[in-house]
Amino acid sequence: MTTDRDVVVRDADYLRIIIHGTTAFELLRTGLEFDLFEILESSGGMDLAKVAAAIGTGEQPARVLLLGLTSLRLLEKRGDRYVNGDLVRRKLLKSSPRFLGPLVDMQARVINASMGDLAASVRAGANVGLRHLTGPGTTLYERLTAHPELQEVFYANMGDASRNAFDQILDRYDFSGARRVVDIGGGDGTNSVKLALRHPHLEVTVFDQESVTRLAAGRIEDPGLRRRIRFQAGDLFTDPLPEGADTILFFHIFEIWSLERNTELLRKCHAALPDGGTCLVYNFVSDDEGTGSMSAGLLSPYFLTLASGEGMVYSPRDMEQALLAAGFSRVERYQDMGFSHALVVGHK
Repeated sequence: MTTDRDVVVRDADYLRIIIHGTTAFELLRTGLEFDLFEILESSGGMDLAKVAAAIGTGEQPARVLLLGLTSLRLLEKRGDRYVNGDLVRRKLLKSSPRFLGPLVDMQARVINASMGDLAASVRAGANVGLRHLTGPGTTLYERLTAHPELQEVFYANMGDASRNAFDQILDRYDFSGARRVVDIGGGDGTNSVKLALRHPHLEVTVFDQESVTRLAAGRIEDPGLRRRIRFQAGDLFTDPLPEGADTILFFHIFEIWSLERNTELLRKCHAALPDGGTCLVYNFVSDDEGTGSMSAGLLSPYFLTLASGEGMVYSPRDMEQALLAAGFSRVERYQDMGFSHALVVGHK
């Protein structure tokens, strides 16, 4: 059953979107770059001549852009005026709580160049696409340390995604029994700040590579939060985890690594926790059958081709089995967390 928010296309057009996917993406990105959606929203719509004048181009290139965006149903034409479609208003205006601009920016500047190496990565079982980014290390996260501007773009998107998704956890998981939390790979500290604000009794330590913790620590200005949120630099594989935690957040890490490596990392988390401690594993998920969602299918090549060469978007069942194999005595699953995510909690 379709709703008024569904976009229905013929199967031939669906295939065209796949084949011409790069063009479709660039039409969207260009609309954002020229602030076209903002201009149309504030004006209530414009004809071709006014759009060309507003974005500073000739009418012919403006017509090409408008035709493309209208064919993708991002814009609508009413008489001679172009206006934003509903999807643009919900997700492509800067004032929208679901604004996807940071994701588009990261896709354009960090990810897209590597995707042409998907076939080579499938053959090699390695992240061949990393060759497009110079620097130290064998993962995207290490290479980004040599590119501060791109690292900022990457973590801006991750922080934006966390701001949108983390409320789901705060609303459904009870942190009242926790006292000290370690946020592994906590990035810019977005999750830790939201957690500390919601639960004033908690102390939180963000554990991540040194360049990330340095970037994140400078963003917390509130003295009260600075006393309760600490940043500890370290390598998840070679350095000990921060001591004294009763709760570990293992967020957006599971999809980076193979199941074997995840089990190894979760054993390390298990060893660092006291009896009764918990490890929360939260990330994008596929369905247990391995047939979807589309989000899982389109994200997984990024982990193989660029991020690490061994990860993918796993199912909640995969997460449960890894936690049990790591030594946790029982697991509980929180399904339907929104944003194609699930939370699986391991109890020691």
